[in-house]
Amino acid sequence: MQPYLFPIEIALLVFPVLAFFLTLPFAIYQYHKFGGLHFLRNVVLYTFIFYLLCALLLVLLPLPDPDDVAKMTGSPVQLVPFKFVHDFMTHTTLVWDDPSTYLAALTQAVVLQPIFNILLIIPLGVYLRYYFRFSFWKTTLFSFLLSLFFEVTQLTGIYGIYPHAYRLFDVDDLMLNTLGGMVGFAIAPMFTSLLPTRTKMDEATYIKGQQVSYLRRFLAFLVDWTILRFVTWVLGVVHVLPFTTLEIDGGSRFTQIWWLLLVVFLYFILLPAFTHGRTLGKMLVRIRIVSTTPSDKATLWQLLVRNGLLYYVTLAIIIFPLNPFFVDHLPPVLFLTVLGVGIVSAFMFFIHFCINFFSKDRQLFYEKLSHTMHISTFKKKT
Repeated sequence: MQPYLFPIEIALLVFPVLAFFLTLPFAIYQYHKFGGLHFLRNVVLYTFIFYLLCALLLVLLPLPDPDDVAKMTGSPVQLVPFKFVHDFMTHTTLVWDDPSTYLAALTQAVVLQPIFNILLIIPLGVYLRYYFRFSFWKTTLFSFLLSLFFEVTQLTGIYGIYPHAYRLFDVDDLMLNTLGGMVGFAIAPMFTSLLPTRTKMDEATYIKGQQVSYLRRFLAFLVDWTILRFVTWVLGVVHVLPFTTLEIDGGSRFTQIWWLLLVVFLYFILLPAFTHGRTLGKMLVRIRIVSTTPSDKATLWQLLVRNGLLYYVTLAIIIFPLNPFFVDHLPPVLFLTVLGVGIVSAFMFFIHFCINFFSKDRQLFYEKLSHTMHISTFKKKT
């Protein structure tokens, strides 16, 4: 049992790291395609990713020493169909008229390996039928292709990492894995009958897609500043800028501060004025800034008030006390005063955010003063 538990233990260690790197693009994709997030959909998809990771590691692990693989001889392929039946009949300890041999026979490799190959792909059949809504034949094809990927990975020594195959390419494995996918398709209703259908999940997500949550806005914010950091890095590499890192506290150079001010104006104020209140991040998650006045379109002045209050006033007061200039050059009393103002401002903004989180319109102060708000641009395809 330990050879099967070890890959699962490794998967449990690897999956949190994998999930961490997938979360942001995964959330952006869901907002872009469905207009919102659905908890159960996330659970289904993350468990599907975890299953695929476990299946891959079960096939590959434990990894042998390359020197031991180099010494291996013999054919790396087995192309005789149903050889597992011959092996069972030849090597099993089973005696049909002796029940005392049944349990011992079930623990033999000639029995466990075929069963394992079937069980390995059964979850895939369940997922493909329930969530991806594949037909029986499409499920069969994808089960075969996944099995073929596993077998080719072994045959090529993990695509050249090893000098040659360290496990057997077995046509029986292809057949049994594919059978497992077919079995998974057949028994899927037994496991999914108590879960909402994919259609119901989609409908619930579409309804959420008309609402603009703080999470949705935060994802757009992360995307926008990731883009700006990349642009800054590129301009620094080609020596247009004297730095390659966009530091949120303004950095130790005054040119960094001026660059921050310019970036905020060009990207968050001027650009949305010409793109109907959208930045690249907002486009990805399907939201935009509009005016709460009858004109609907946010004007350049409204965007200047809105993002000026957010970036040039609020975030500047909170973050700039961390700038090396303030830390190194201001007298202690004055520095503590500036730092105190920043801490109090941060606390007040946090309280303001918490209060508005439970309000009906969820408009923050800079949105109310600029008479702007976010709306969803997501439209369900008919």
